[in-house]
Amino acid sequence: MTKHQQSFMHSNVFWIIIALAVLGQIAWGLENSWFNTFVYDEITANTQPIAIMNGASAAAATITTFVMGTLSDRRGKRKPFIKWGYVIWGITTAGFYICKFFPGVYLQCAMVVVLDCVMTFFGSTANDACFNAWTTDISDTGSRGQITSIVQIAPLISGIILAFAGAVVDHLGYAVFFIGTGALVSLTGLIAGSALQDSTDLKPNPEAGKISMLKQAAEAFSSESIKNNRTMFLILTAVCVLLCGFQVSFAYEMIYANQFLKISKTWATFLTAAALPVMVFASVYTGRKCDAGKGFKALEIAPILFVSGAVLHGLAPNIVFIIIARALLYGGWMTMMVAATAMFKNLEPQESRGRYEGVRMVFMVLVPMIIGPEIGSLLISANGIQPILYLVSGLIALFAYIPIVILRRDASVR
Repeated sequence: MTKHQQSFMHSNVFWIIIALAVLGQIAWGLENSWFNTFVYDEITANTQPIAIMNGASAAAATITTFVMGTLSDRRGKRKPFIKWGYVIWGITTAGFYICKFFPGVYLQCAMVVVLDCVMTFFGSTANDACFNAWTTDISDTGSRGQITSIVQIAPLISGIILAFAGAVVDHLGYAVFFIGTGALVSLTGLIAGSALQDSTDLKPNPEAGKISMLKQAAEAFSSESIKNNRTMFLILTAVCVLLCGFQVSFAYEMIYANQFLKISKTWATFLTAAALPVMVFASVYTGRKCDAGKGFKALEIAPILFVSGAVLHGLAPNIVFIIIARALLYGGWMTMMVAATAMFKNLEPQESRGRYEGVRMVFMVLVPMIIGPEIGSLLISANGIQPILYLVSGLIALFAYIPIVILRRDASVR
């Protein structure tokens, strides 16, 4: 362990990262799984509004990350965006239940999309753009894999906490769940956001003010940028393909458990939680490999783990095999996320990290959350809630090997 890593592990920064990462992932987990389930249970059984909501929020998240990430680069500050973004993020999460009180199903569905996008704006400002850029600001190549693994473990910790969400919804209802979670997110933002400090290396960039933020953001996708950052874009393409497959089934996972497996929300959350030990191991192991300069090896093995789990899930004859399948599926997903994110952060242009978090969002959020849920919705419309969701997930993820094979020829990724 390097001196930098030792000081990091024994500093308040470690706990700030844990607090903001975990509560951020609880908020995103609520949105990605429970907003969908809320719409299906209390507004309409038509899954098309869910697909539209996922796509719209993904677009909102990506645009927000580009604009607000670029703004934080210009200002040379992350702290105020993180602190107040989390506070308002929690408030908007708490208020999501009011969608139910609008008259008529069509207006309710419209408000679901609008309020989800509002919530996403503040969440992406705080978490996707500024918190993620801040973790890169305060780390180096000797600690970035470790920090990335901690951030990626956050969904697992939040998963353990959200394992009790099914019981809360079953016994107390969605309103209590949304309000309670929103309050925790706001409180964490207020406390941890006040405690964090910006990197001393982060400086305002007055020269950037000579061009518009949208133009500056768009330059990240210029032919020159893609050529100069070829390895980074290939890594992002690989994770994008796998995540497209992941979102085919993940967006409807709770609905699948309720409708096809015929198990309650309480037990459905524990079904996924059973795979958490594998995901923790995958995250920590991959983070260490990345810090040792072997992230590409993890990148290579991730899709086959995911595909194996997805196919087994689609063919599983009972709950025991489904638990094994989810361990493989989520283990592959976690390995890919840690490896790709750590490698991406090591390749980000230093002077525009906030802006390039927007690039990451295009590949890790926008494209997967538009394509995946839409494919899932079409499959459900044609076949009902069936295991074919997982078989198609695996088939799509297999194509992640196309950019990985191209990367294998590049010695710089090894």
